[in-house]
Amino acid sequence: MKIKFLLPFLLIFNIVNAQVPSSWDSTATYTSGALVLDASGVTYIAQQDVSTPGTALTDTTYWKSLDAAAPTTTPTGAPTTQPDVSTVPTSTPDTSTTQNAKIASVNVRGEIGAVDDKRIMAFLLTDTGSVFSRAIGPTLAEYGLPSASLLQNPQIRLFKYNAVDIFSGSYSVPAGDNNDYSTNSNLSDIETARNNLIPVVNTNSAQAISLTSLDSGFYTLQVEDEDGVSTGIGTATVDLTDTTSSAAFTHVSARGLVSTGEYMFGGFQIVGTGTRKVFVRGRGPSLGAAGVPNTMVDPQIAVFKYQNDPNDDLLGIPSIQLPTNDDYTTDANSSSMLTYSTSLYPNWPALDSTEPGMILTLGPGYYTVQLQSKSAANDGNAWIGVDDVTDR
Repeated sequence: MKIKFLLPFLLIFNIVNAQVPSSWDSTATYTSGALVLDASGVTYIAQQDVSTPGTALTDTTYWKSLDAAAPTTTPTGAPTTQPDVSTVPTSTPDTSTTQNAKIASVNVRGEIGAVDDKRIMAFLLTDTGSVFSRAIGPTLAEYGLPSASLLQNPQIRLFKYNAVDIFSGSYSVPAGDNNDYSTNSNLSDIETARNNLIPVVNTNSAQAISLTSLDSGFYTLQVEDEDGVSTGIGTATVDLTDTTSSAAFTHVSARGLVSTGEYMFGGFQIVGTGTRKVFVRGRGPSLGAAGVPNTMVDPQIAVFKYQNDPNDDLLGIPSIQLPTNDDYTTDANSSSMLTYSTSLYPNWPALDSTEPGMILTLGPGYYTVQLQSKSAANDGNAWIGVDDVTDR
């Protein structure tokens, strides 16, 4: 984490040390002393209550840049007395519990086709962890989706790449395959895990679930109807059942059909304390370099945060809209995003100038990235990617 502590200013230091700044939300109000980060990573403090949403960070009546308060000259002179070191600690303080945020849950919802148009969700796991994988179709009706539009009999198949280079080939992980959750030998463990996850989604005989211990590495969860022909709206989800373990997801991506009638939704949950720097982007034209047919011409993305958790949808609680983007080249971080698009994983194509991207600093919570189509003529195969680039 790169949070600036301004030691020469005792008052500011005490405030910063008491809380972690969050990304500035133009639709929110703030109390005096609140800390926020703008899109470029500059920290601001509210000098009084900000009761009017949309009050710009440049309004010095309400906001003050902590970065601007940092000294620009080096102090001169030397102390006239030697410091008392008798109380200096002999070991480094343990800060691991104060900056331990990570991505612990990822999911993708959208139109699931057949054959080349099946839902393919990839994820990168940093360490061995117990992973709960599922494909949901019929029970999405609980969220207001028409039953006739849903994938009726989903199945999941799990694969692991030989390396982070996705062109190096992959192999099947049968322990992660399923087409009827009730056939699992560890059904009681699955029920326990399912009821501890948010949101709790009811099961039916057609739902596909697996619960297995996975080593670190790059995986894909592939979802389609069991008959290999039928299509419909569904979700692919992977969750860490133990969020206190060292395992985390640092990448999630999904490929599939996107239309004006059904966007692709990529959700993720950040747990712990602190913030993560997240690179979000969408692909359409650049998928052609990987041989994907019928790609979307001009995708765009929008990011939302649930006020509580994904159950807000059932309760009618609106999500908070964060930034949107149509072409990554219009963003102040475009140079970094272009570098990330090719350097994070070998042999990946560079972002096309018509493809969207953003770099966001996000705190704990539930987020959704929407990959959107502008018109029916623009519909097609597209890809959405989310990477934790905090340490990059």
